[in-house]
Amino acid sequence: MDAIQTGSAADLGVSAADIAAFYDRHWPRKMCLGLPGFTTWQFVDAPGQKGRCSVCVSVSGSELVGVMGLHQRAFRLNGVERPAAELTTWIVAPEAKGKGIGPRMLDYLQSTYEVLLGSGISDEALNVYLRKNFNYWRQIPRFFRVWDVAAVEPWSRIDALGHKLARHRMGAVEPDASGARRIAAGDIAVPDRGLTDKNAYVRTAEHLAWRYDRHPVYAYETWAVGEAGYVVLRRDAIEGMTFAHVVELGATEAEMPAVLAFLEAYAREHGLAAMDFTCTSSDFGRHFIASGWFSSVDEPMFAFLSLFHPPELRDPQTTSLIYWARNDQAALADLGRMHVVKGDLDLDRPTIAYYEANDLPQL
Repeated sequence: MDAIQTGSAADLGVSAADIAAFYDRHWPRKMCLGLPGFTTWQFVDAPGQKGRCSVCVSVSGSELVGVMGLHQRAFRLNGVERPAAELTTWIVAPEAKGKGIGPRMLDYLQSTYEVLLGSGISDEALNVYLRKNFNYWRQIPRFFRVWDVAAVEPWSRIDALGHKLARHRMGAVEPDASGARRIAAGDIAVPDRGLTDKNAYVRTAEHLAWRYDRHPVYAYETWAVGEAGYVVLRRDAIEGMTFAHVVELGATEAEMPAVLAFLEAYAREHGLAAMDFTCTSSDFGRHFIASGWFSSVDEPMFAFLSLFHPPELRDPQTTSLIYWARNDQAALADLGRMHVVKGDLDLDRPTIAYYEANDLPQL
């Protein structure tokens, strides 16, 4: 094997199409990052990329042997904006394993960015991350609300207490969609609503427009709620069950009751059986808990799907997080103050099963 170089795809002459082909060849199952069109949208078209592919790659001569997908964004840590990256879908070619490529890729990333976060960590990858001083959170908080237990039950694991709690919590919040209005994500008035005191990726109108208004597969809805709060959600369905994912939320403490009332009204108006929301920030999560939503981490009496296409009930029912900061690692480890939602970290990416179920072209 030739000498190995590690750096950004743009600097090493690797295209988004090359990266898609690598994923398609080496990932255990077919996925949308193996599609050149989707890979270009995610790794090149995102505003933070400025038309360059910043994916971390390792090459041996002209051969691509390692890829760490990433999307570079600013992250606000302790009130200071730092150069950061969302990490996703790390893979080293089988014939190149055992040659130190993984640690070398993390060395490059840690020298380039000041904050790094990634989700869905395999045991093999975790071993390398921990040796490079990343910290690990095994289960990101995830919440879900159920309106139709009969529709949800075939896709869930519910004991007697879970049934009782679902019935008991049905009236926790009065539905109220008054004043809520549909808008474009790029028109959100205050993208960082309620987040300026959190450790979080910086939200901008440009980023939100790319992520939700111009997504190549999903149809997101953005709703303005209260004075300047907002919710981004996505409806979906599998056999016998309609549901929605809340993927982005911005609100002040005073606006949260209106947000929960809107979600309740929206679900009932659209006949949803369930809705879920993944969020690390306890300032947001506590409102969902108090409003009758189940916690996937803390309430095992009602286990709900975590993968929908194809349907799969996993244990745990949520995903993991690794995180690292060059400075202020202790501040980043204040997990209740960290704000990561499904719209971050590639937590809402379509599967090939979704493409097939919806007859979408795989370009």
